[in-house]
Amino acid sequence: MKLLILTGRPDSLGENEVPISNSFRRSGWDVIFGEIAAIGADDNRCFTRGVLVPASGEPYHLGSAAEGTRGTYFLNECQLVWVTSGPPRSVARDVWQILWSASQYTAFVNSIEGLAFLDTKHALSRIVPEENRAFSFTTNDFSQLWERYRRSPDQWWVAKPPGGYSGQNVFLLPPNAPNARVILQCLTGNADAQSHFGGLAERDLVGTQSHSGYGLGGFKAEYAILQQFIPEVAQCENRVIVACGKAVAWHGRKGSEDHRSNIAQGARPIPVDLNSDEISLAELIGRKLMAHGINYVGLDMAYPYILEFNLVNPGGLYDAKLASGIDHSDEVTKLVLSHFQTLCRP
Repeated sequence: MKLLILTGRPDSLGENEVPISNSFRRSGWDVIFGEIAAIGADDNRCFTRGVLVPASGEPYHLGSAAEGTRGTYFLNECQLVWVTSGPPRSVARDVWQILWSASQYTAFVNSIEGLAFLDTKHALSRIVPEENRAFSFTTNDFSQLWERYRRSPDQWWVAKPPGGYSGQNVFLLPPNAPNARVILQCLTGNADAQSHFGGLAERDLVGTQSHSGYGLGGFKAEYAILQQFIPEVAQCENRVIVACGKAVAWHGRKGSEDHRSNIAQGARPIPVDLNSDEISLAELIGRKLMAHGINYVGLDMAYPYILEFNLVNPGGLYDAKLASGIDHSDEVTKLVLSHFQTLCRP
């Protein structure tokens, strides 16, 4: 039995690849670490470069290089495919399209449709009940974003890109923040500057004719989100791993440098206990995501709010072990194999 893990760095395994691969190998599976950016197709058979690692051998640790048989591996020769890293932006559309084709005959732990369309902050309103999500406003029009910010003069906001990760470009905007306008301009691509010729009335016509009304150098607008700031995040934000609809592992994330609670931004994992209401909410979201083919997710929660889904790079298992000393990866493997049992028999 073979599990293909599609990752960005087979030569430096990360917090997703290490616990998942070690657990599957303990269960007797061979593991292939394939390069997500090297996806190709031989007629209708999808393949990638990768490293085949047998079930026997020493477990991997964070930063380990995958050691085994290097070669080209076809996805239809694997019983399961697990995507743990997104493709580079320059090839993302092609990679997702080829993987979608492969997913028609090979089982993916998380569906390509789900990874492509739900691994974004846009999806929260479709999955999370209204009472469990912070209000948000999304647009690529700076003037609309700026007007929405000014309409609620006493509201604290978080401004961020919809597809960001690891806390990149996430800004806390208090009421009357002196740099709010600049930040919202930057997040929307500075597309409100209409021309190289400045804003004087006598120059407007030249700028419009030169740039078709799209701003400096053509269309540059980017989407941004204004999200209601949740004070509970400052106390502690939890990452909850949900496998096949069951909350398996969790840890808290305590920020120390600023408003962000991302581990990559200096927060540290801490042990926490979830109460029954928190577990029920996480499992409700997990079941809703399963309807879209998402069987493994890392949820960011500051109860009663769900802040974000983490599908492609869910993390959590590794940091939960650091925080609590308990490795839950075997439980994840059992749940996944049970869910795909008809497809994963020898």
